[in-house]
Amino acid sequence: MELANTLSTKQIVPEMVSTTSTEAIEELVNKLHEIGIITESCKTDSIHSLIEREDKTTTGIGSGVAIPHTFSTEVNSITMIFGRSMEGIDFEAIDNNPVNFVVLFIMPENSKNHLQTLSAIAKFFTRGGIREKLLEANTREDIINVFKEQE
Repeated sequence: MELANTLSTKQIVPEMVSTTSTEAIEELVNKLHEIGIITESCKTDSIHSLIEREDKTTTGIGSGVAIPHTFSTEVNSITMIFGRSMEGIDFEAIDNNPVNFVVLFIMPENSKNHLQTLSAIAKFFTRGGIREKLLEANTREDIINVFKEQE
């Protein structure tokens, strides 16, 4: 999966204001709705299911990365948004460190490849220097370019 092809500059939030996982989920899903990618009902349902899932087990995979995800009958393909927090967000990650990068995605209800998507995102963030490059990027375009360079 090529993340750069799944994201546009509108789907990049370079300066998240959230401090908790719940706020981060709401901030990113609201942004997807604001830019016209998802409907109001998809927004409401997604926020609910993402927070419910997060309450059961964290999507903070460690090393400053969280991958909240859910399914919806209202999307036809993987819908993704990337958020960056310079301050860090408390996702209760498995390594107990704050999260700087949130890759949130909504998949079609019948999607069978969500584990591949999760794996691809996790693998992307293990590449040498990727987190540093994303922290150093100044604009949405710079962030997209980091994704493109690595894929």
